[in-house]
Amino acid sequence: MSGPTKRNKPSTSGDPAELRRRAELRLEDQQSKKPPNQSDTDNQRQLHELEVHQIELEMQNEELREAREATEALLEKYTDLYDFAPVGYLTLDREGTIQEANLAGASLLGVARSGLINGRFGHFVSLAGRPAFGVFLDKVFESKVRQSHDLTLQVEGRPPLEVELEAIAFESGQGCRVAVTDITERKRGEADRLILNKLESTGILAGGLAHDFNNLLTVVVLNIQMAQGLNLPDEKLACFLRDAMEACESASSLTAQLVTFAKGGAPVRKATLLPRLIQESVRPALSGSNVRCEFSLSEDLWASEVDAGQIRQVIQAMGLNARQAMPNGGVISVRAENVVLSGQEQLSLAPGEYIRISIADTGTGIAKDVLPKIFDPYFSTKQKGDQKGMGLGLTICHAVVQKHGGAITVKSEVGVGTTFNIHLPAVRKLSDGENTSTPADVPRHGRMLVMDDEAAVRRILRLALTGMGHEVELVEDGQAAIEAYKKAGSLGRRFDVVIMDLTVREGMGGQEAMQALLKIDPGVKAIAMSGYVDSPVILEPQRHGFMGAMPKPFDVDTLQEILARVMGSKAAP
Repeated sequence: MSGPTKRNKPSTSGDPAELRRRAELRLEDQQSKKPPNQSDTDNQRQLHELEVHQIELEMQNEELREAREATEALLEKYTDLYDFAPVGYLTLDREGTIQEANLAGASLLGVARSGLINGRFGHFVSLAGRPAFGVFLDKVFESKVRQSHDLTLQVEGRPPLEVELEAIAFESGQGCRVAVTDITERKRGEADRLILNKLESTGILAGGLAHDFNNLLTVVVLNIQMAQGLNLPDEKLACFLRDAMEACESASSLTAQLVTFAKGGAPVRKATLLPRLIQESVRPALSGSNVRCEFSLSEDLWASEVDAGQIRQVIQAMGLNARQAMPNGGVISVRAENVVLSGQEQLSLAPGEYIRISIADTGTGIAKDVLPKIFDPYFSTKQKGDQKGMGLGLTICHAVVQKHGGAITVKSEVGVGTTFNIHLPAVRKLSDGENTSTPADVPRHGRMLVMDDEAAVRRILRLALTGMGHEVELVEDGQAAIEAYKKAGSLGRRFDVVIMDLTVREGMGGQEAMQALLKIDPGVKAIAMSGYVDSPVILEPQRHGFMGAMPKPFDVDTLQEILARVMGSKAAP
């Protein structure tokens, strides 16, 4: 709220006549208070003139003092604005010598303000960025209009700082004012978005491949298990089948990576204690090598809400990376500790409690020019002949950790080694586990309706289900499933369980068919299956009317277990 308005005194500095008039008025006022003086007229006039001039000088001095005080107040105000601005301000000459700097600018450069004056700003610019900075400075003085430029500052004892410069030359052409803004967080966010955009564009293809591959794997896995169930006397053939099954398990892990790559693999998270998971993830990656691992896992390590399968995949990839960096053997150090982030760290994470998992090797290290690219899809530091994949490992790790609300960073020095740091949000309490026990007294015979658009999947499911003692009817799309269910109901031969694939080429899929079946029979018991293992229906089947879900590929044991659970459960009212 503003104070009372003060009436400004009329300025007299530019009008001598007005100053004279006011001085005479003041003198008359003073003389009116004195007794009359009958002195000589000339002396009286001269004295009058002197007194008027004296008053004129006093009034001018008063106005000058007021103007000086107002100027000093404004100077103090704008000095404070300059010094305490959130942006660094510098004055540079044509050579880039610092002539002035505010406090924010000195703080950005990590040097006291007095130590900056007459120093070269270019000394703080990264070696790679100095030529471009020189060109920018020349352009500022040549163009006389505002110019901007992004560069990296190298401040001793600090990580590299990404800044934006905005500069304009003075009218005199002898210097320029430069605004320096820290854009490190913005650049990091842009880099993260770029990686995610690359993932999205490549992931559409990867997701479709994973779906088709999972359909094929379902057929292979179930056929192998059916062959194993024949109790063949030939031990060599049995060995071949075991090897084929192990290869299928590896292929299934690969499709899981493809799905994770395709859509960030929406994690199915639950509170998990990480020490055992970390150890079980690293050891297989080092199996058969001359690399050993030293664990340092905090005894009071907090839990974290994670998808155990996905985080195991991340840590395994980190361990494998470290192993490959030390072809002649060495030691990998794996640490896990509780940390509380304040928001001041060089991480794009909200303040809070996190678990930091560090995996460090003493291998060959990664060159500085390569580091920014290691999370890019299909980028690899390995020669083609040495590649163990297509360069998706670290990209997938980056996507998984981000989907968990965490961050993954890397530090490396050529000839010294590399350290990956994974931050995951912590939780203090483990949630109660779900009761997944199989109900007793499960019927051993039932009528099954199976819908899948792949003939091979339908055939092998018929074999597997009839082998369990069930009667099976096969259809190839959702519309056919609806008609078969209606017909069976009208004949009094209702199906006990309906198993439907969610995705049907050029036809109705399982999700749409399920809504129709629920209208016909609210008590229908149905199981969803899909090669899209991150489908919302597969992750939360009950929300979509199903009583269970099977991500492809699945084996006979999984099929039998989920059938037992669904057949033994009570139908919805």
